[in-house]
Amino acid sequence: MGPPPVPVTGCTACAELAVRRDEARARYDRSAETDANVLLRHHQRREHGGGTRTRRVFRYVPYVIAQDLTAEPEYEARCVSGDETECGAESGVHGDPAAVEEWQRRHTQETRHLRYRRSFGDYSVLEPLEEVPR
Repeated sequence: MGPPPVPVTGCTACAELAVRRDEARARYDRSAETDANVLLRHHQRREHGGGTRTRRVFRYVPYVIAQDLTAEPEYEARCVSGDETECGAESGVHGDPAAVEEWQRRHTQETRHLRYRRSFGDYSVLEPLEEVPR
């Protein structure tokens, strides 16, 4: 919120609201103190043209998360076989899961390793469920 508003010199309404705020502060009534600050800010905007804030409107817009069809998904695998340390061999990134599965079969034939960590990556976009009015 920033610092509390300062009353405009010579304005009776500003002075009354500042007194109300000071009395609330003296009673340790933070709710009444905040109320007085809010009223003082509203008064100053309305009567003195003060404040640089602009009115903002926020609307809830429901979205759905969907796969971005303009970007290719990525598949890869890493061999995690091994007793004390992982093998660590990697398939590299491919645009087709079949290529990764074929790499796993070849690697297993060569090494007899049977355990792999597979990864899939894609891009997503948030799309509004309905057309948003502008």
